[in-house]
Amino acid sequence: MFHSFFTDISKTSLVNRESNIDSSNINSSNAGELLSMQDIHISHGHKTLLRIDKLTVPSQKLVAFIGPNGAGKSTLLHTVLGQHTGTALKTDGHITIYGQPVNEVMNHGHIAWVGQHERFELPLTVLDYALLGVSPNLAWYQRPNSHHVERAQNLLQDFELLSLVSARVQTLSGGEKQRLAIVRALMQDTDIMMFDEPTNHLDIRHQRFLLNYLHNLVQQQRKSILVVLHDLTHAHRYTDEVVLLNGGEVVAQGTPSEVMTRPQLSDVYDVDIKVHQTEDGLVFV
Repeated sequence: MFHSFFTDISKTSLVNRESNIDSSNINSSNAGELLSMQDIHISHGHKTLLRIDKLTVPSQKLVAFIGPNGAGKSTLLHTVLGQHTGTALKTDGHITIYGQPVNEVMNHGHIAWVGQHERFELPLTVLDYALLGVSPNLAWYQRPNSHHVERAQNLLQDFELLSLVSARVQTLSGGEKQRLAIVRALMQDTDIMMFDEPTNHLDIRHQRFLLNYLHNLVQQQRKSILVVLHDLTHAHRYTDEVVLLNGGEVVAQGTPSEVMTRPQLSDVYDVDIKVHQTEDGLVFV
């Protein structure tokens, strides 16, 4: 079942691999600026969803986008990925990754992505689904090899899914599906990763494991990771930089200590946020 399906989905990857993008500029040796967004205006009818005059995000960092519901966090990532284009939405502005047009980077498979609502409709096993992550790196006639399978099994073990390796994805719980989607993205082995609320459906132990895992990827492999987070304590504890949004605009950007002050957060979230010092760091309630 898996191999015939995999051949079908991989046919598009040959085009991606033949893109004329300068791949040498999209790798972990490039420190400095990862993402640049300029004069961005996303609207739906008369409603502005996102307005950014200029935003620069550094590479080789774990960067969190925080803010209340409707602040524009998910819209920002979707805009970078080119998922906010169409007749219903008006999009203006210029976006680059490492100085190159973002659509060229996306077409070449250099960005791994996990959204809020991953689809698990195909009749695949857990292992098959994890191996989908290597499809951007294969030509249409290629199939996953033993190295890919071994790596998938190792990641499934890390995320406590190895015992379910032969299970159908439709039988998994919400938390198991979320962890599997993350494994699939990790299998893509890109230097740039984006996650929209990756801790959704995860219990506190798996939330902490995931954020520690992403933090270690940045520290040890120099990955560039962008995440949307709602848990302020997690954002302060695990990330290198924070972008605070409200009303579709960037309110503040900097280190967690610089951005996540009690007055600023209380103002943006329109609630009295209390900050407590613990042995493990600050806790926001």
